[in-house]
Amino acid sequence: MCEENVKDPRDLNGDGKVTVSEKIQYKVNQAKEKLDVAIDEAKEDAKELYAKASEKAKEFGGKASVKAKELGGKAAEKARELGDKAKDVYADASAKAKAKIDEIKEKKQA
Repeated sequence: MCEENVKDPRDLNGDGKVTVSEKIQYKVNQAKEKLDVAIDEAKEDAKELYAKASEKAKEFGGKASVKAKELGGKAAEKARELGDKAKDVYADASAKAKAKIDEIKEKKQA
């Protein structure tokens, strides 16, 4: 059996050790990736909703066209709001992670 050295993805600096700081930063990075995916999905949903609304608008004429634009605008606004909330959550998580890392560093120095 051949043993291979498998690098731990949480070892962010590649020194072969996984510190608490690296674990926290790794989790923050994972959360950011998930938020980015959620934001992209929300944007896609908004585009799809607008496209569907536009199709119906063509069927029902001028009034429906105006309504579809309103719906598309609302969907885009919701996607922007979701994106802003996601950014806030990520910023908060990053700040908390940084504070925890700083706290750990201070304890090590003491």
